[in-house]
Amino acid sequence: MIPAKPRKRGGLARSGLRVALVMAATYLAVCAGMAWWKDALIFPFHGRERAAGKTAPACYETWWQTMRDGVKVEAWWRPARGAGPDQPAPAVLVFHGNGELIDDSRDFADVWHELGASVLLVEYRGYGRSEGVPGVADTVADAAEWYDRVAAQPGVRADLVMAHGFSLGGVFAAELAGVRPVAGLVMEGTVASLRQAARDRGIWLLLTRERFDAEAVLRALPVGVPVVLTHGRGDDVVPYRHLGLLAQARSGATVVDGVHGHYPLTTQERPDLLRDLLEAAKARAARGMDNALASPASR
Repeated sequence: MIPAKPRKRGGLARSGLRVALVMAATYLAVCAGMAWWKDALIFPFHGRERAAGKTAPACYETWWQTMRDGVKVEAWWRPARGAGPDQPAPAVLVFHGNGELIDDSRDFADVWHELGASVLLVEYRGYGRSEGVPGVADTVADAAEWYDRVAAQPGVRADLVMAHGFSLGGVFAAELAGVRPVAGLVMEGTVASLRQAARDRGIWLLLTRERFDAEAVLRALPVGVPVVLTHGRGDDVVPYRHLGLLAQARSGATVVDGVHGHYPLTTQERPDLLRDLLEAAKARAARGMDNALASPASR
């Protein structure tokens, strides 16, 4: 009997290298696919069918904004009681979660309205009755246009315009705070960044220039701007670990968790968190006004 020849080590090495290359190519293809389909993954449900034919309730004004690229986007505006040029009120821009519409966000408006603030429920382009196709960069730019319109209202205190977002909307609220001087920021059940959300799915190589990075915004936010962060330990949509990442990025933020799932804690159980944030924003604005009055007049 002729003994079998031992397999050459070079052959094993080449086989292992081929397997590694195939695995690497597959992984890169998955990363590239996520980058290519990023907007489709972030905005999977647009709610056009259930929004069709519906209008704002009687206590709201329907606002249409023609964005810089000609796309028309809807929002609902609920002014504070008695707000006007002689009595301007704080205002809040509210950004809803994925799979929701402004039609579903009236509980946010109810809570803020009771606190004496005007509220704009912001729709995303391509959602509900709004024109266009959803996209991260476009939605952030749209948020800035909405902010400018709200701050210009004669019944709004331009130094007390805040942002409040739930889930996906929390990142848009944060991104707005990165490009406009918000007086306060609320983020509930929110991902820390697109990079961290990708890692939840095993994607460690993010092949996109857009970072969608709430952590970076929180680190850069001016000292003294009040921030509220909430998250449920039972959240099965956005992993609880994101709360820790956001809290680390913003020293001094009010951080509240609970056993709840994926829903906004402030509108369901803890409206006091919004009241305290509003009072902190007012106090900060008053300090700014006092400093301005104490400064010598410019020549």
